[in-house]
Amino acid sequence: MAAGKENLGTYTPKMVHAGDYPVVTDSGTVAEGETIVELMPVVLNADGTLKAVTADNVADVYGLAAENAEAGEEVVIYLTGQFFGEAIEVPAGTTAADFKAPFRKLGIFLVDTDNAVAEATE
Repeated sequence: MAAGKENLGTYTPKMVHAGDYPVVTDSGTVAEGETIVELMPVVLNADGTLKAVTADNVADVYGLAAENAEAGEEVVIYLTGQFFGEAIEVPAGTTAADFKAPFRKLGIFLVDTDNAVAEATE
C-alpha cells in the first residue's frame, strides 16, 4: 500500500431504490423498548413515537426506516419512494408482498416482491 494511505475497509452497496419515484423523508423518535432496523416498516404510536411493525399491524404501516435507531433516538423514515421488496426487513410471519398494498396507500411502492426472500427479523 502506498505511503500515507490506509485500508478503511470495504463497502458493499445495497440495491434499495427501485426507480425514480419521488422520495420524501421525515423523522421521528423511537418508542421506549424498541429497536428499529434499517429498511424496517414502522408504525406510529398514539403518542407520536415510532415502533417496528409486527405481523399483527401490517395494515397500520406508517413508513420505512432509513437507518438503524434505538429507543429514544431520532430516526429518518421514508414516507414515499420506490423500493425493491427484497431490500426491506420484514417481521417474522410476513413477507415483502404483505406490505405491497399497505405501502401503496402511503406512496411507497415495492417492486419484485414475488422474488423477495424473507429474512425476517424478530
